[in-house]
Amino acid sequence: MPPGNGDVVRDFIDALNLGRVDELIERIDPDFEWTPLEDSPIAHRYRGREQVRRYVEDWLATFDSVRLELEELREVGDHVIASVHGHGRGRLSGVQLHSSFCQVWSLHAGTPTCLREYRDLEQGLASLHA
Repeated sequence: MPPGNGDVVRDFIDALNLGRVDELIERIDPDFEWTPLEDSPIAHRYRGREQVRRYVEDWLATFDSVRLELEELREVGDHVIASVHGHGRGRLSGVQLHSSFCQVWSLHAGTPTCLREYRDLEQGLASLHA
């Protein structure tokens, strides 16, 4: 039996936490689009495997240690709503990061096609009805 969409998202985040960039890039659609939180200092929409690869590699290089923990997963049709808590330590600054946010994943036939990040679960859920 193929994995459910929630399992696909969980596997992606596990690969990200382990720094397995090639593995996560192989899992996404060639035209995958990632929109990080708007208040991110590197806020930009990343489209396609190469742009996403550069974004992820830059993001991982910013931290000595970083980890995303799934607090909740909800499957809603071809979407997965993930409540996430991120924590890490800045490589240069040593500043500790703790942030909770929501990811809204879109999938087609079990392949991630889009990821949008929101401040909280309510915004993420509202985006599905916009």
